[in-house]
Amino acid sequence: MSIAAVETGKASSWTSLAVLLTGCFLTILDLFIVNVALPDIQRELHASNAELQLIMVAYDVSFGAMLLNGARLGDIFGRRRLFLLGMATFALGSLFCALAPSSWLLIGSRVIQGVGAALMMPQIYTSVRLLFDGDARRRAFAIMGVVQGVAGAASQVIGGYLIAINVGDLGWRLVFLVNLPVALCALVSGPWMIVETKEVLSRKLDIGGAALGASALTLVLFPLMVGREHGWPWWAIVGPLLSPLLFIYFIRYEIGLVRRGGVPVVDISLFGRNGFTLGIITAFLFHSTISSFSLSLTVFLQVGIGRTALEAGAVFIPSTVAFFIGSLLSEAVAKRSGHWAVLLGMLIYAVGLLFSIAVGFNGGNANLMLSISLVLNGLGQGIAIPLFLNLILSTVSNSEAGMASGACSTMQTAGAASGTAVVGIIFFSVLDSIGLQLGSTAPSVEHYGHAFAVATIYNLVAVILSLILFVWLQMMLSRQPSYLNS
Repeated sequence: MSIAAVETGKASSWTSLAVLLTGCFLTILDLFIVNVALPDIQRELHASNAELQLIMVAYDVSFGAMLLNGARLGDIFGRRRLFLLGMATFALGSLFCALAPSSWLLIGSRVIQGVGAALMMPQIYTSVRLLFDGDARRRAFAIMGVVQGVAGAASQVIGGYLIAINVGDLGWRLVFLVNLPVALCALVSGPWMIVETKEVLSRKLDIGGAALGASALTLVLFPLMVGREHGWPWWAIVGPLLSPLLFIYFIRYEIGLVRRGGVPVVDISLFGRNGFTLGIITAFLFHSTISSFSLSLTVFLQVGIGRTALEAGAVFIPSTVAFFIGSLLSEAVAKRSGHWAVLLGMLIYAVGLLFSIAVGFNGGNANLMLSISLVLNGLGQGIAIPLFLNLILSTVSNSEAGMASGACSTMQTAGAASGTAVVGIIFFSVLDSIGLQLGSTAPSVEHYGHAFAVATIYNLVAVILSLILFVWLQMMLSRQPSYLNS
């Protein structure tokens, strides 16, 4: 690590973090910023509703499906190099999006953006894991948590503002062009400011494993993201059913490759570590609650209560501020209570969900209670998420950090997609059971509140399960002295 630092001149751990966080910001920003532009995109490109949905999920699916490959490529060719390649790919995809003359070219450009993001994100996680130790690592993950929280919360505000000012009559295209100056700064400064890290591995790529892993993940992610909107057609059912078979074949292929002396996309022995496997399962459950809660609350506020998009967005401001504060506090809390600070964050989040359920059953009339619930939600997530990511990556060796980062990112993305699908099914099934259709001219606040409350029960159950798994994980790892010093 020190040799790489000398070779890069002025590069250090903290200068590396500063540049890497630009990729973190853009990756999260583009998960959400396009949402506010969809009406304008539909009018200008004459896109169908199905095409609009593909514009949203094309980025998510390619991002989730390629994360494992991005992590392994960073191990082989160097994480700084892959981060810069990912940033360049992301910038190129953003430019193509801004220039797209049709909805299908826009969808294809969003896929390119997703691939670029998948090349970047594992390098960020792995570099933070390798370049920092102890309190400094917790501080670095806390800063990363702040950046992610701000990017997610500010994305729709930034998008709405860009469309409103309409510079050069570019309209919705500005939400993609805004990525280019940030990407350019990272590409110019990255070669000098990011410390290079990589493993001593064969440069022969595991193309078969890469294709199998990406295909198996796509069979899960794509149906989960678009199936409900299409009424769960046959392919949305068959895809997830076939994916376990493809995953089994992928595992056997990777094991065979290792026996032949090759370098796999994922060393399956990594999942033989009880601590790591338990950690990513816990992460899957926890992250399944975040986007899904935002979905059900947004529909409840806008369709059930009748608030405008701006008013509904303003409701999330207390959560955003609390997330920011929680991320800043996470390091100090961890110093006092160690990794048990994650448990505190999860407990605060769970209490916030309880308040949200009460708000839903109350028909949304308790504005103060809703604000309290969102403050608790944001505070709990802000404390738990950065520390938990540090905890999971601390269960593996330096040489395994890249693969672990890719696996962790993949489980987070899969958890978010699965949670959104489950909550969407519950929410709209409750409405269907009472004969109320989404977009009804006379929506019932009480019924929408009931649907929101029932859907949020899933979030609460998932968080409680993640709490139980975390306690099990912490008890297991507390017996390992090397882990306690990480």
